[in-house]
Parts: sequence; C-alpha cells; structure tokens
Amino acid sequence: MVELYVKAQLPDSWVTAPFLCNFGGLTVRLGLLALLFALILVGCRAEPVTLRIAGSTSVQPVAEMLAEGFHQQGGGRVSIQGGGSTAGVQAVLNNVAEIGAISRMLAPHEVSQDLLAHTIGYEVLAVVVHPSNPVRGLTMEQLQAIFDGTVTDWAQVGGRPGSIHLISREAGSGSREAFRHLVGPVSPRAVVQNSSGAIRTAVVDDPRAVGYLSLGTARLGRLKLLPVDGRSPGTKGYPLSRPLSLVTKGAPRGEAAAFIRFARSEAGRKLMQAEGLVPWSAEPERN
Repeated sequence: MVELYVKAQLPDSWVTAPFLCNFGGLTVRLGLLALLFALILVGCRAEPVTLRIAGSTSVQPVAEMLAEGFHQQGGGRVSIQGGGSTAGVQAVLNNVAEIGAISRMLAPHEVSQDLLAHTIGYEVLAVVVHPSNPVRGLTMEQLQAIFDGTVTDWAQVGGRPGSIHLISREAGSGSREAFRHLVGPVSPRAVVQNSSGAIRTAVVDDPRAVGYLSLGTARLGRLKLLPVDGRSPGTKGYPLSRPLSLVTKGAPRGEAAAFIRFARSEAGRKLMQAEGLVPWSAEPERN
C-alpha cells in the first residue's frame, strides 16, 4: 500500500496552465494537476507481497481483517486466497503459500508431513430461540432431529405445543457449512436468511422460531441462547465450535511467524472478538 500526501500553495493560473508533454513522439497538453497525477502514477510501484496465505473460505474474511491490522502495525503486504482447507494445506506442501488457513483439525496423514496447526480462534455457532420459549436446552440428537425435519413440534423437546419454525443461512454461507459439518443437514422447509443479523431479527419476531448464528451476533440481546449437551456457547466443551488455524510446514519463520504472533496478540484478539469469534487464548476445548 502506498499513500501519498501532496500539499502545495499554487497560483490559480498554474493549476489550469497548459504543459506540453511528449510521450513517444505524441505531444499532450496537460494541466498542472493532471501532470502531477501522471507523474505520481509513473513513480508508484506496487508494494511487493511478503506473505502468501491460502485456504479455508471461512477463515478468509478473518485473515483479511488480520492482514490489514498486521500491515497497519508495520507488517508486510499479505496476499490471501480462498479455495478450501484442503487446498490451503496443499498450497503449503507445494510451497505455493507460506501459510495455509484451515477450519478443521489436521488429518493424521497431514501431521505426518511436518505440518503444524496454529489455532488462532474458534468459530462458535449459537442456537437461538425467542426469549419466551420455555425450552432450557437441547441435546445434539434433538438439535439434529429438529433441523433435519424429524422433530417438528416444540412439545417433542419439552416446549409448549406448536410447530417449530426453522431459520437457516443460505446454501454456500460459511455458517451453513459449519452447521452442516457440526450438526447435520438442514431441512428444505427452513426459511432461509442471508445474514446472521437477518436470522436474529427473524427469531426475535417469532416465538416459535429456532435458528443458528455467530456467537457475537447472538450476544447482541433479545434472544435466548440454548445450551447444547449441557454446555453454553463459548464455554469449554460446547460442541458447536470449530477451530480456525494457520498451518505452516515446520516451525514458522520470518513474516509467517510475525503474522501468527500478531493474530494471537491483544490487537489480533480484539479484531477477532469484533467478528464474533472466540480468540485462541479463550478457545473452548472439544471433548
């Protein structure tokens, strides 16, 4: 990133005065401001990329946010590509990227190739209902049955009689993919919303609704967060969470090590908390 600040006191006549410039035999009449702009463009060079990150599309928005903060604190320019967790692992193994971004655990065959996962936080999904809903919690089996359409009435899980209104994210969203991975499929009868904020609004307005969204959005209020298997969202052992990790081949060095340190620093933790993530030092452990 190159930032240029130009401040000058010039007579008005200079600003519009014509200047004749020759570009390969072509004479062009330019005003002074246009000339300055042209010189700036010629003089600027793109800042070189010093770190390449590739992988999980769920981690990508977080990595982009961290990369911006890293750069603002004096770090180099970071290039970030999606493609999925497995693609990120392969990019590191093939020296296409210094860091792979993954939203799952490393497989045994990946660990055997000298890959190290540096967890920077957890994505936590909260199951939410209207505050008037008397249900105090769900087991994982009940949650699976509700969202796959097997259980359709609140009375079947200890609530008041009444149909369950499913609210879900759209296909292709990171939250929907995380929910599918952690819980299971979502019934086609679910009402689809395109953001966590929209799910929050839908559940706030419907006493029979149930949905899932990021912990940060769920904590904005006017919702009831349900424990799952007796564990509350964001606490140790809560099952609807998955690690967000940065993978390196062997111990990280140079710019890769500096970026991971930033991601785990107080500044990095605050950025992740702002996105509704649980930072690494407060990460919930899964049994």
